[in-house]
Amino acid sequence: MKMKALIFPSFIILVLFAGCKKDREVIPPLPSPPNEVIYPNFSQLKAGNYWVYQQFIVDSSGNATPTNVYDSCYVEKDTLINNNTYFKVYRPIPGMPQWGYTYLRDSLHYIVCYRNFQNQSSKICFSSQDFNTTFYSYHMTYGNLQDTIALVTAKMEDPGLIVSTPAGSFETSTFKINYNYGANWDDFGNPRHQNTRYSEGVGIVSEELPHIYSNPNYLERRLVRYQVN
Repeated sequence: MKMKALIFPSFIILVLFAGCKKDREVIPPLPSPPNEVIYPNFSQLKAGNYWVYQQFIVDSSGNATPTNVYDSCYVEKDTLINNNTYFKVYRPIPGMPQWGYTYLRDSLHYIVCYRNFQNQSSKICFSSQDFNTTFYSYHMTYGNLQDTIALVTAKMEDPGLIVSTPAGSFETSTFKINYNYGANWDDFGNPRHQNTRYSEGVGIVSEELPHIYSNPNYLERRLVRYQVN
């Protein structure tokens, strides 16, 4: 009986101890932050990057004749425009010196272009992902009578197109500007196009320069060498 008396209080003490023991906290795992989407770099916007191109004359049948003209294009510096960081890029256009400098920035999978003349606002000039949207559309007019020459539209086309240049072959996507000329302006081909082809990790590997309406041929520059960091 004495032994039972000793055991019973001991049992009570153990039960009380167990009852007073703090429950172990179970901390649920923190939710994982959303995965940041890293889009491929088609712009290579960094001061000091440069590209050298050779000009070709391309006829209406697509036959290309090389010239002895070479263009050097480069990223000069970065600058703030409307609280966004743009890069000042020089890409000369024959006969149009005011178009030589363009301000570019990356925005998700888009490249945004801005020119600081004629009160031009920023426009999308490339996307690595969006091949459905028409990025801009306007009527090109002539003279004080505002005679409509063409409907101009721009969108992405040809993902994965292989393009050959003096610097090699590249897989590209094309930013295409279409010029759909009106009935009084279609003597030299309709529609006409201005293709700029970008390659991931390189930038622009070929581009058709703005055409002259009365000339069925156009100038295209193709990459010869480049340096990007």
